[in-house]
Amino acid sequence: MQRFVAIIAGGLICLLAVAAIYINTFLPRTASPSDIEIVSTPVLVERGRYLVEHLILCNDCHSERDWTLYGGPPMPPIGAGRACMTRQTEVAGIMTSEANFPGILCIRNITSDKETGIGDWTDGEIIRSMREGVGKDGRALFPIMPYFIFKDISDEDSAAIVAYMRALPPVHAERPQREIDFPMNVLIRFWPQPLTEPVLTPDRAESIAYGRYLSAIGRCSFCHTPRTGRGIAGIPGREFAGGVPFAIGARIMYSKNLTPHASGIGNWTREAFVARFKAYSEPLTVAPEDNTLMDWNAYAGMTEADLGAIYDYLRSLPPVEFEKQEL
Repeated sequence: MQRFVAIIAGGLICLLAVAAIYINTFLPRTASPSDIEIVSTPVLVERGRYLVEHLILCNDCHSERDWTLYGGPPMPPIGAGRACMTRQTEVAGIMTSEANFPGILCIRNITSDKETGIGDWTDGEIIRSMREGVGKDGRALFPIMPYFIFKDISDEDSAAIVAYMRALPPVHAERPQREIDFPMNVLIRFWPQPLTEPVLTPDRAESIAYGRYLSAIGRCSFCHTPRTGRGIAGIPGREFAGGVPFAIGARIMYSKNLTPHASGIGNWTREAFVARFKAYSEPLTVAPEDNTLMDWNAYAGMTEADLGAIYDYLRSLPPVEFEKQEL
């Protein structure tokens, strides 16, 4: 019996050793960054500014936010990072009121400062980080960085985003290194996936296809599609149906239904949908208890054509009844 137990224990130790070697040697799955060198032009920088400031909202995560204004728009210094999330700090909008961040994570400086930002990163390293979830050092990024969504950003728009980021004034803002608790520090190594094919921008004349693209990289689906637990995949059949709980202070908010169901945007016209966003073109002062995690002021800067394309795509979806998700 003792010999049998010893054999089993030895086998388990061998399996753990093999698993550790595999994880440390082969994960995260990654490809070398492309050797692209982006030639910046005013048009390219402007496209990048539009995408960053009004659609994918990089600055909302990589800057402190002004919660005295509706939607919490980013505050200067733009792109310089923000305070650390810790085991004692709740992650608004992701964790429930009972849960804390699994470790220490400081949202990094993405300005062109060479010491504390991304000034010494190549263009290919920035794009790989954004779309594949791997940093300059080859380590997997924590998936609060939504690279699993940004993988759909086209090559053309990725270049524009980098051009914009390069144009940001450099800010010296040192951020402590992350410390992720076990087992999350191991699990995050499994998620990055290298891109192996070009990613094309849909034809803007194809309104539904282009609206699908904009809603994807704008994270509409991620916030408005219920998920199981804290996973990243939406529940099949509930796409865009809303009801996802988000914590803001002591209050729980639920994302809206964006499908053409009567409980969603079923009775909304295209004009009403666009006007809903444009109503927040000017920042509004608001009490903390009345605020929202959705940066309406940023989205108000989108063009009417782009907002209309998103509407056209949402109207093409199957109608699904709104239902609140349990915390």
